[in-house]
Amino acid sequence: MEKEEFYKKIPIWISEPKEKWNHITLLAYFCYKYEKKNGVRFSLSNWKVNPGKSKESRDFARLFSEFSPHNYSLLPLDEKLEARVKINKKIYNYINWMFDFKFRSGEKSVTGTGIFLLKAIINEFERMYISFLKKEKVKDVFNNFCTWCEKEEPEIFNLQQLNNIEDLLVLSRYIEMYSLGESDVEYRAVKKAKDMGLL
Repeated sequence: MEKEEFYKKIPIWISEPKEKWNHITLLAYFCYKYEKKNGVRFSLSNWKVNPGKSKESRDFARLFSEFSPHNYSLLPLDEKLEARVKINKKIYNYINWMFDFKFRSGEKSVTGTGIFLLKAIINEFERMYISFLKKEKVKDVFNNFCTWCEKEEPEIFNLQQLNNIEDLLVLSRYIEMYSLGESDVEYRAVKKAKDMGLL
């Protein structure tokens, strides 16, 4: 594959579901972000026939290994696929973080793929990413809580605002302030939120 063909395929490859992504797709996404940020194509090192043999592609293969669980090669096929999707999403977020946050402005910028393998930067991203995952988990649990309320206690939405966790905290203080009990919909909603680990 010639470089021009690689560049033309970038939009097609990166629109594929993450289940189909590999180190070449990750490189394609890196090139997409680089061009979007800088207004010029990333100049890839030379390869023969297969872009998977380029230095940059090998960097993303190494990054995939870095983010893989230690027993990845021993996992059953279905668990390996699930792990691969998680790893690809993590690297996707890492690329976004590098371009959109870490080096969004200032004198320093992403000039190649080797920087993605620096331990100090990986450690900084890992701290941010675990925090992001925790927030996403809380958001999912809160959405499940709202679904439960819609089915079991729909009246709560007529009486109280329930758009986020902060609203739940206010509601929790409200039932304490007014000594509400089991007969009150607010009390039952807060009890369910506590059972789900939201409070």
